[in-house]
Amino acid sequence: MYLQGNIKSYNAERGYGFIEVSGNKVPDVFFHIADFPKGKIPPQIGEMLKFIMVESDGKFRAGSIIRLDIAVPPSAPEPVMQSVKQKSKAAPTYKRHNKKLPIFPILGLVIIAVLAFFTYGKYQEYTQAREQKAQQVLEEQQQIIAQQRKALGHLPDQALSEQGARNLDHQVYQTAQPRAEHIEASIEKQKAETFIQPSAEFKCDGRMHCSQMRSYEEAVYFLQNCPNVQMDGNEDGVPCERQFNR
Repeated sequence: MYLQGNIKSYNAERGYGFIEVSGNKVPDVFFHIADFPKGKIPPQIGEMLKFIMVESDGKFRAGSIIRLDIAVPPSAPEPVMQSVKQKSKAAPTYKRHNKKLPIFPILGLVIIAVLAFFTYGKYQEYTQAREQKAQQVLEEQQQIIAQQRKALGHLPDQALSEQGARNLDHQVYQTAQPRAEHIEASIEKQKAETFIQPSAEFKCDGRMHCSQMRSYEEAVYFLQNCPNVQMDGNEDGVPCERQFNR
C-alpha cells in the first residue's frame, strides 16, 4: 500500500533523510538516496513523495519512491539508448571499392576471336578453290576422252586367229582343272623326290616322334616303313618339316 508524504529533512553528505507522512498516522519514515529515482535533481525539502513501507532488519524505511513534484525521466530506456549508441559507434564502416575490369585481357580475347574468324574464312576459301580445281580437271579429262573417241571413230571387231583360240582354250582348261588334282600331283612329286630305299642303317624300333629322329633321312625312313609314327601332321608326305627346315 502506497503512502504519501513530504521530505522533512535530508543530509546530502550522507545521502539519507526523513519523510513526514501526510495525516501524521505514522512517525517520520527513513529513506536513503539509493531508493530514490535516478536523476540529476537531488531530494528537496518539502518535496511530495509517494512510497511504500519496507522492513529491513526489524526497521522500516521508504521504498519504491515516486517523486510527485518533479518530473523524472524514465530510467529504463537510458541504458538501452546508450547501448544503441555504442553499437552504432562500434559498427564498422565498409568502403565500396569499384572493381575495374582489366582492359588488356579483354582486348587479347577480342584479338584471338578476330584471328580465329579470319583463319576459318581463309580455310573455307582454300577448300572451295581446291574442290573447284578438281572438278575442272575432271571435266577436262572427260572432254579429252570424248575427243579421242570421236577422232578414232567406229572400230571393227577383230576375230582371234586359230592359234589364239587354242591358247585361250588351254588357259581356260588349266584354270578350270580341279584344285584337288594339283594337290595330289604335288604330293606324289614330293614323295618321289624324298623316297629313300630301305637301308640297314635304319630300322623300326618303336620310335614315333620327330624329337626322336637324328636326321631327315631317318625320319623319312620311319614315315615310309614303320607303323604308328606321328611325324607328318599335315599329311603331305614330308616328315618333321619344322625340325629339319623342309
